[in-house]
Amino acid sequence: MMDYSAIKIQEENILALRSFLLEGPEAWALLEDKILVDDETAAGYMSLLYGAFHVALRRRFSPTYNAEEIVRLVADMRIKAEDDEGLINPSAAESVIRRAVGASPLQETGPDDAKTVLYAQVFILLYLVAEMDLDRAGLEQFIDEVTSYTEEWLAARRDEASASTPSSS
Repeated sequence: MMDYSAIKIQEENILALRSFLLEGPEAWALLEDKILVDDETAAGYMSLLYGAFHVALRRRFSPTYNAEEIVRLVADMRIKAEDDEGLINPSAAESVIRRAVGASPLQETGPDDAKTVLYAQVFILLYLVAEMDLDRAGLEQFIDEVTSYTEEWLAARRDEASASTPSSS
């Protein structure tokens, strides 16, 4: 089980997220040695990516959405991905979106292995960020929103962990 108390969002995580959003996954390849130092360091980077995914979806689908919009987003994203569309499993992509926006799950959720889910989240995130067409100030505002969301999410995980830990009396 992950020790959320050890995960801190640091400046290097934010810089990595900015590079990722501007340059795509290739930007993280250069950081792989830093990211893989230990589980907590990797979790800092991955938590921000997870936060960015949720904030982007929240911006896209708030305050309301319908199932057709989710299906259309996945279809449009796969069309735009062209040669890489085979990397995006449509069921997994739709499933992670539905989970993130609190929609009822699909009957058949498709593969849920970490790689398939991560690819879906990364493609969705980059597609939504491109769709937002952010200028420099907009990107910084998005990153600030992601950082706040992620810190709140991590705090909630810490609270859950401490609530489920039996106290020794």
